[in-house]
Amino acid sequence: MILRALLLLALLLLAGPAWGAEIVARRGVTLDASVRRVKTAPVALAAQTSTIEVRLRRPTALAPLAWDDTATLSVGIVLTVDGLAQRYTGQATGGIRVVGRTSQTPRGHEALEYVLTIAPTWGYFGARAGTPKRLGETALTSYTAHIELVLLRGASLTTDVVVTSTEQPAPFIPFRSSVAFDTGTSAVEDTGDGIISVSHTAGGAGSDRAVFGGSSNYGAAAGSASTSMTYGGTAMTEMYDQQTSILSNLAHAGYQLALGNTLTGAQTVTNTLAATNPTVQFIQVISMTGVDQTTPVGTAVTSGPDATSPFGATVGSVGTDDLVVDNFILYGLGAPVVGADQTVDAGNSQVDAGGTIFSRASYQLGSAGGVMSWTATGPTDSFWGGVAFKPTAGAAATTPTRTLLGVGQ
Repeated sequence: MILRALLLLALLLLAGPAWGAEIVARRGVTLDASVRRVKTAPVALAAQTSTIEVRLRRPTALAPLAWDDTATLSVGIVLTVDGLAQRYTGQATGGIRVVGRTSQTPRGHEALEYVLTIAPTWGYFGARAGTPKRLGETALTSYTAHIELVLLRGASLTTDVVVTSTEQPAPFIPFRSSVAFDTGTSAVEDTGDGIISVSHTAGGAGSDRAVFGGSSNYGAAAGSASTSMTYGGTAMTEMYDQQTSILSNLAHAGYQLALGNTLTGAQTVTNTLAATNPTVQFIQVISMTGVDQTTPVGTAVTSGPDATSPFGATVGSVGTDDLVVDNFILYGLGAPVVGADQTVDAGNSQVDAGGTIFSRASYQLGSAGGVMSWTATGPTDSFWGGVAFKPTAGAAATTPTRTLLGVGQ
């Protein structure tokens, strides 16, 4: 029975995400001076919901819309869990947007859509039992989502919108470390304006909390520097920020913040870029507990621009009770594969029309040694960064017990 349960788990985790609810069927939307906000009706979600995606048609030369370059639209996905709203927002300005211009494709192409995809916060919210959930454990019972579109600037705009979700079981993560993974949230935006916000909810259990924030982007002219990331309105500390326009116009950055026991519950995390016209912008957030509040991290390590596979590096001076985290952005020909002893956070990947832009975040127990690597197909360029979060002084490692598919772990 144990073997059968483990085989079933392996099949669930290896399978790709399944399409879930259609939150909004394709429909036309017009916003102007008389109607500047559209809010859809809430739709019930499954506990296994792994992503929610909103797609808006952009104007092109062959298919023009009444959405000129003066009209800016705020796009919000609102996830309500047990009556508490979590907001994920991006924004897009109209006009024709040319994307995909690199040294390999100098002419680029017109973007057909604006896309905002989120992976809602997931993690250990309560006692684990049965198939791992994403939107919560036994303490959470009700999940709905709706969309809010707001005309921020300009006289009017017209577009088509469609919203869908996917479902996939959360990974089971056994761990032994005094610095423990808590929850993860991520999102990606196509043809936005360089500002993206997600709602990250820490699990609430545990003390001495800290958070890691990953920022990545790809631009039509050059990778854009990340100017800031805030958590609940508090500025996070930037650990690295790399950009290049030599090969594939990539950039990425990493941030950290020691939270103590403050900023609990759902908090807005906002990343702002120097450029206002990235082709793709990613954000990843990982919270953890048991972190030293005076010196929360060791020395960050980076690599890139790198055109080889595997890519990554070894994070130095890693202790057994550390938690090592990393993030990257890749210009390649296929989705990257995570290295040994690493767990992929609930990270999205989003690709451009050529299927080439990917970003991920992962974490690893300090007992594994800090070797963080990824394997890619046909990599043209990549940026990678990693750092170890350090335990509080005198913290003792613990071994939580989880129950999965009726099997004690």
